[in-house]
Amino acid sequence: MIRAISRINECSESKAAELADRPVPVTINIDLSEEDAVFGQFELISFDAIGVFVRSEVLRQSEMGYSHALFGKTLQSAEFKPVKIRVVEVPETESGQKFVDQFLGPTIPRRKPAYPLSVELPFKKARIIMRWATRVGAQVQRDPN
Repeated sequence: MIRAISRINECSESKAAELADRPVPVTINIDLSEEDAVFGQFELISFDAIGVFVRSEVLRQSEMGYSHALFGKTLQSAEFKPVKIRVVEVPETESGQKFVDQFLGPTIPRRKPAYPLSVELPFKKARIIMRWATRVGAQVQRDPN
C-alpha cells in the first residue's frame, strides 16, 4: 500500500506511510488530473485497496459525512466482492516478472511462486489481472471453488 501511495503522490515511503496509517476514507491527493487519478486507482486496486476519485471541488465543498457515505456505498459494489482466481502459469520473462510484482506481490512471498496459485481478491482486480495475463502470456482462470 505504501508503494502504491508513493507512486501516486511521487513521495517518499515515510510520507506515504503517514497517509496509509490514517483511518479510511483518506484523501491520497486532492489535486490529481483525471488521468493521474485513474492511474492511482489502478495502483490501489493492484494492492487490493479500494479507491474512488471525486472531483476536488466536490470534495472541498462536501462534509466528511459525504465521503463516508460514498465509501460505504462503494464497498457494497459488486466490483469489490471477493472472488478467487487461479494463476496457472506466468512466463519467466521481464513482463511476467512485472505482472507478478504489480498484481501478486502483496499476496505471495518474495520468491519464485509455486504454480498453480489460488488467491482471493476483489472482483475488479481479478478482471484486471485476467486482461493483463493475456498481454504477458500468463494463464489465469476464475477459481470455481
